[in-house]
Amino acid sequence: MSYVDKETDDGCMRLRLANGSGNLLTLEVIRDLAESLSEAEASAKAVMLCGSDRFFSNGLDLLWALSQPVDRLHAMFLAIGDLVLRMLSCPVPLTAAVRGHAIGAGKTLMAACDYRYAATGRVLVGVPEILLGVPNPFFADQLLRFLVGDGIASDLIYSGKLVAAETLVPCGLINQVFPKETVEDEAWKKTRELALLPPLAFAESKSMRTAELCGRIRGGLPQRMDALMTAWTSDAAQQRLHAAAERLKQ
Repeated sequence: MSYVDKETDDGCMRLRLANGSGNLLTLEVIRDLAESLSEAEASAKAVMLCGSDRFFSNGLDLLWALSQPVDRLHAMFLAIGDLVLRMLSCPVPLTAAVRGHAIGAGKTLMAACDYRYAATGRVLVGVPEILLGVPNPFFADQLLRFLVGDGIASDLIYSGKLVAAETLVPCGLINQVFPKETVEDEAWKKTRELALLPPLAFAESKSMRTAELCGRIRGGLPQRMDALMTAWTSDAAQQRLHAAAERLKQ
């Protein structure tokens, strides 16, 4: 089963998450997206990542995660971290078109793109992990602080609040907002515009912007991953996570 729909037009590629209306993330979904990104990087001049009308991605599939052994959960977080690093170092321009909510790991995939366009109205973005008793993963924490600065990132992370995408334009997490009916068209215009840039010049310019961040994430990821798994498997976090999973079933 494919969890990513691919469409090529004029040398550019759309990658659309297609795991139901929520676009929840499992290890299989992340691996499929990583393979699709590799295909796009090899054949396309620029890439647009998008989701469904209701959710760009509602983040980690909590019901799935709680049913997995610790080693598979660990592999899933490593796979997301690796995908984020690949997106940050990808020499091909990446644009995100966000028509629906981008929550948790969904927000992180959006943030790893070079340009991030979102819909106006009630389209929510946030990192609610702390409310579930677990920390924001290291790669997501560092990427968010890189984009918006320590103060705004800390407020989003420590509060766990979800905010309207349009309120995140001033801090730079969202570049521009458009009506839901046109946001993908506008993001596609930007994607095609980026595709016209000299590829070697773009790749080196992007590397200068992101190389230090990628190095910091790679250097700290093993230790921070151990801390993340310790938090996830703690009794206090498990109680919160299972309670949240029960709410999702209702």
